Amino acid sequence: MQDEDSVGRRIAKYRKLRGMTQVQLAAAAGVGKQTLAKVESGHAAASPIWVGYIANTLGVESALLYGEDTELPKLDGIIPTVRRVLAATDLLPDLDPEPLDRLKPQVLQMMAWRHAAAYAKMAKLLPDLVDQLLVATQRDGAEAYTLLTYAYRAANTLSHKLGHNDLSMLATDRMIWAATQSDDPLLLATTRYVKSAALARIGASTQAIQLTDRTIADVEPFATDLSGAAVLCALHMRRAGLAATGWDNDSTDTHYAEAARLATDIGDREVLGTVVGPTNLQLWELNSAVDLGRIGIADKIAQTVSLPADFPRERQAHFWLDRARAALVAGKPDKAVDALQEARLCAPEYFRHSRAVKTAIKTTAEQQRRASSGLRALATYAGVQD
Repeated sequence: MQDEDSVGRRIAKYRKLRGMTQVQLAAAAGVGKQTLAKVESGHAAASPIWVGYIANTLGVESALLYGEDTELPKLDGIIPTVRRVLAATDLLPDLDPEPLDRLKPQVLQMMAWRHAAAYAKMAKLLPDLVDQLLVATQRDGAEAYTLLTYAYRAANTLSHKLGHNDLSMLATDRMIWAATQSDDPLLLATTRYVKSAALARIGASTQAIQLTDRTIADVEPFATDLSGAAVLCALHMRRAGLAATGWDNDSTDTHYAEAARLATDIGDREVLGTVVGPTNLQLWELNSAVDLGRIGIADKIAQTVSLPADFPRERQAHFWLDRARAALVAGKPDKAVDALQEARLCAPEYFRHSRAVKTAIKTTAEQQRRASSGLRALATYAGVQD
């Protein structure tokens, strides 16, 4: 947790090597200069999408800014498993897949584990499930392709949560291919919702925004249907989040207003594997308020959030991580430690492997004159070296 080990200091290093000022880098990346200054000085913890914008502008891999080797650690064998899953496109001629009524419960279990950030369990089930579904598509058609889309989404989650943006891009391409065969336009729209985040994480912000805008237009004719409205709500949240990262206040507010209008009618629910509704909207708004430096608004949102007991554990962890980020911008590292402890309790595997968590821990260490025992324990749990 040394000063030179922070994302902000690495950004400053490569910015200076490129001969750029903070103003020039912020303008080229489409982010706020104030946020860039706070990240570089250790007064703010950057989100993965924000780091992606900066890395793309500096012409480096985001892993370099995180201080990681080009090949990240093979955590518990999960990433080699994901590579094998995404490389498997040929049908296995001797495989006789189980009926869909037996495969569907496995896919539903996979989706539940994804929301709970149970990564090890997902990796254990995923290879055989994808093999069976690939063959089942020849027998069962669109319905099997639908299930295969969800399986590929699980592979995407494992990829980007463990920091492998290249695999995430491949997984989202597989998702879009499978969803196209499912003949379900709303399922296809949700795969593009996921794809836009993958694009943003590698700094392709323009493409992410264009894809989201195009998908919103495609889904609007379905808005009178409950599922269509729910998918549209998710897309407006994504579009608002992209705008906030790019320091576009007006677009952020416009799209959150649209999402809020839709969320009121649909309520808290999951649609096609995506969590939507008023509670998740508050979590998105909190994230964007931190990105925009609206810490007073972030505090107000945080105080009004009431997380249902059955709310997805990974989303709960995101809520506490954003509360930690807000505390860091406000210069309150002790409160950040408290929030990070809550995040760890909500989703231990997410906490252990998340780049955003590691960034928050290192930023907290920079703000504390002497790292507290609580922070040191969190750092050890997340694998952050002292």
